[in-house]
Amino acid sequence: MRSVFFILITTFSLCADATAPTFASLKSSEVNLRVGPGKEYPINWTFLRANLPVMLVAEFNEWRKIKFIDNTEGWVHQNMISRKNTAIVTSGYTVLYKYASDSQPIAKIEKNVIVKIIKNDKDWVKAEVNKIKGWIKKEDLWGVNEE
Repeated sequence: MRSVFFILITTFSLCADATAPTFASLKSSEVNLRVGPGKEYPINWTFLRANLPVMLVAEFNEWRKIKFIDNTEGWVHQNMISRKNTAIVTSGYTVLYKYASDSQPIAKIEKNVIVKIIKNDKDWVKAEVNKIKGWIKKEDLWGVNEE
């Protein structure tokens, strides 16, 4: 049994290096997180919300190892992953601005709210929340891909 496990571990491909994580989002409102890359592995967590941002860590055939903001890791089928970039607010409150600067505030967004990424700039992200579009400081978000 050990040799089979060793072979599986050595055949995983990394999706990103430590300096440039790749983020995606969950497609479905019910996604099973498994302990290994296959249906034969037990489910150790079920995500119950679509569009949650996740970091892609590794891949094996049609399976993707993901990491969530709280460092929960596991394997999901590639069909459950969307390349649609979303992010989650990490600060207590963040401000949605009209421009990519400390310009006119449009809205205040609470911690853990999911935003849809429209455009990625150096220090700012143009995002949409409940059909309201504006700019958020990148440092207040988790799940934003590099430019």
